[in-house]
Amino acid sequence: MKEDEDIYHSTFIGSRDILDKCCLKEEEMNEYLKKTEQVDPKEEHDHLYSVMTNETRRELLKFIDTNARSFVEIKDKFQLEDEHLHYHLSMLEQLFFLMNTESGWKATPRGLGFLYYTILK
Repeated sequence: MKEDEDIYHSTFIGSRDILDKCCLKEEEMNEYLKKTEQVDPKEEHDHLYSVMTNETRRELLKFIDTNARSFVEIKDKFQLEDEHLHYHLSMLEQLFFLMNTESGWKATPRGLGFLYYTILK
C-alpha cells in the first residue's frame, strides 16, 4: 500500500503532537503500524461507536492517556473485577486504541487521537 493511499495512517503524518505524546517504544509502534495498516476507518465506524459509547471505556482511555499503566494500577483506580476489566481493555485493544506491553497498558496514536480530538476533557 502506498503511503498516499493509507487513509488511516495519513491522519498522523505531520501530526507530531499525537506522536510526541504517544509513549510506545519504536518496536511497539512498528507492531501497531503493522497491525493497523489494513484498517479501513469507514468500515469499522459502527463498531468504534458502539465500543466507545461505554463510559467505562472512555474513562479507561482517559486514565491511561500518555502513560503506561499496569493492570493492578488500573484495577485499583476503577475497582472492577478482573474479568470485567479484562473485557473493557480487550475491547479497546481490538480497536487498536490500547496495547498491552511489557511495561503496561499504553494508548496508541489512534487511542490518543480519539482522546484528544473526540472526547472533551
